[in-house]
Amino acid sequence: MIPIAKEARILLIAIGVALALIHYRYAPNFIWSAWLCYIVLLFLFRDFNRAVPSLPLAIVSPIDGKVIKVEEVYDPYLKRVAQSIHLKQNALGEYNVHSPCEGKVENLWVISPTEPSFPQLALLLHTDENDEVVIAANLKSIFRHATCSMSVGEKLGQGQRCGFMAFSCQVVLYLPSSAHITIKPGQSVRAGSDKLAEFVHENAN
Repeated sequence: MIPIAKEARILLIAIGVALALIHYRYAPNFIWSAWLCYIVLLFLFRDFNRAVPSLPLAIVSPIDGKVIKVEEVYDPYLKRVAQSIHLKQNALGEYNVHSPCEGKVENLWVISPTEPSFPQLALLLHTDENDEVVIAANLKSIFRHATCSMSVGEKLGQGQRCGFMAFSCQVVLYLPSSAHITIKPGQSVRAGSDKLAEFVHENAN
């Protein structure tokens, strides 16, 4: 059985039961096409475990997708100069969101500070080493949707599943300006597994 994202699990079970009842009682001509569509939905909303790298200072990808752009920008959430990594989600899933690093959820935003007329979801993580990372999802299209299963004050592990996002969303990671980015534009990445960057700390004298 394919593991299914919990956000879509009840809906897909209901659809499966409805299809089974229709198939059993009426066996209409369209039923095999409907079953094929159902199998496609199960594939799209899959949720497999990820192998998280044992790298404490690493920043891993929050989504399955491709790196679009890497640049130095002004972080509108923390009002600082930051390194940013722009990612575009794969159209064919998985649609799960994973924490890029270990840390505590310090804040959640549902209104963009730069484009207040558009819905969005942003999450601030604060690490034990006092690094701060913001994950911001662009939800301008009506076909895009995001949820966060964590609350302010909760702790996340590196690579831990923390939400759901669909379809073909774009995500921006805002990192400290001292972070060393190891990924390049055009590369494909897997959520919770592939390293994007690492925190850099000066040695204490």
